Amino acid sequence: MEPTMAEVNNGISVGCSNGDVRVHVAGRGTFRNGQPLRRYALEMIGNGVRRFVVDLGQCEGMDSTFLGVLAGIGLQLREPATHGQVRLANVSTRNLELLQTVGLDRLFDLAQGNEPESAGLQMQRLPDSEVAQLPKVAAKKETADLMLEAHTNLIRADNRNLSKFKDVTAVLRARTEPNTGKPQ
Repeated sequence: MEPTMAEVNNGISVGCSNGDVRVHVAGRGTFRNGQPLRRYALEMIGNGVRRFVVDLGQCEGMDSTFLGVLAGIGLQLREPATHGQVRLANVSTRNLELLQTVGLDRLFDLAQGNEPESAGLQMQRLPDSEVAQLPKVAAKKETADLMLEAHTNLIRADNRNLSKFKDVTAVLRARTEPNTGKPQ
């Protein structure tokens, strides 16, 4: 079965200009494509980038892990050593509701209207960011680590998320932390 044009264009594209990073999310933001965004953002922050614009105009939705990845970027840029900003552009009503549900509307600068593309900015697809092209079975440990970090970020971003994600983080912590003091 041939992929549709929408499926071909899904994924996460990035570009950097004048010290700012622009991220374009097309399709769904999920635990499966959150890892490439996390790696890229950490690299860019390490290189001195302090402003991210995340365009959600073609984003069909986000799971809690992807929201936690975004939260992690925002939290890191709020640190005094990095002091930066994440702006979410072209936020649909549905995605705004998702952000509000986990309190991220207070962490980010939100723009619901259209925000123009940066003139002449060359965008490139992040490797492994197209969910439909990813293998169905990902590395379990890496996925569990990402999910734990993401849900911990959501709790750090808004302590009201503790009641929502305490059971999830407990299960993930048990999967990711080595058993200590127990016979093998």
